[in-house]
Amino acid sequence: MGIKHRAKRALREVYARGLYHTGLWRIVDACLPPRLTILAGHCVRGPSNERLPKDMKIRAADLERILRKLGERFELVSVGAGVRALEARPSRSMVALSMDDGYKDNRTLLLPLLSSLRCSATVYLESAPLDRRSLNWTHKFFHALAAFGPERFVARFAELSADARAVGLLRALAPAQLGAYHLKRILKYEAEVLERTRVVDQLFRECGGDERALCDELYMNWDDVRALDAAGIELGGHTIHHEILARLDARGCEQEIAGSKRALEAGLGHAIESFAYPFGRRWDYHATARDAALAAGFSSATNTHAGINTPASARGELRRLMIDEDAKLHLIATEACGGFELLRRLGLDLSE
Repeated sequence: MGIKHRAKRALREVYARGLYHTGLWRIVDACLPPRLTILAGHCVRGPSNERLPKDMKIRAADLERILRKLGERFELVSVGAGVRALEARPSRSMVALSMDDGYKDNRTLLLPLLSSLRCSATVYLESAPLDRRSLNWTHKFFHALAAFGPERFVARFAELSADARAVGLLRALAPAQLGAYHLKRILKYEAEVLERTRVVDQLFRECGGDERALCDELYMNWDDVRALDAAGIELGGHTIHHEILARLDARGCEQEIAGSKRALEAGLGHAIESFAYPFGRRWDYHATARDAALAAGFSSATNTHAGINTPASARGELRRLMIDEDAKLHLIATEACGGFELLRRLGLDLSE
């Protein structure tokens, strides 16, 4: 981590702690126009997601504490309800919790927590795990990497792949870089999509991977999803296969986005209105994907860049604040009250 980044993080901590612990965040909130802050996570930590990375999980007690505190000041809503309220010019600011992908704990752990708080949330679903009990390539990658070990994984990938550029980048990694982060980044952004998927599938099978069993371990099924729906939890779209949309052409984007909407609506028996871009950084989607989401009939599409949303925010690029096991209430409250937005208007973005 560079000096500039460390200094930015330190300044962010000082600013947020000052606002929160002095109570000034409530004054900032009252002085600014109403807004929608969307929190974004994946899992509530539990037995079904033990093997997932730390940055995909949050402890139930921590999530409950965050939502209870925010609920004292803001209305807790789903993304869809929040967007509709923005259209009507709300009198009170809102916070929406969203969870990506559709993991099993969203029913077993998240639903009871939300029920106890008497609030809703939005769960963005990949449709392939529901309709086909199939997984996106990242879960197979993590499984194969754990089985082979980094050096053997790279060697075997190189033996099987016809993607010379990706193989060269993998082989060029220093020993200290042979971890999940750097390997995944190359496969995610640099490897040819179809060839990467083919090779990772083969490596997954070679190490004894059972796709159906792993999907059943990690993901909800249709019964789980319909239970969330019946309980008033909003279900949204998150593509079919969780691909990086920026690497797809217009037809590919339409297939992934509109295709997931059709699949989810067929399974639920009613329309859905909210969509989230997979991974969600600006380099993970493009204008073609944004246009495809709106053309498919979604009323909003969310990314994973921190910030608040107002009536003037572009509905195809709503912002979300990521939360995980390291989430800090003072940082979240500072975002939700508009404290970081004040600094953005001055040209200083401390929240990312």
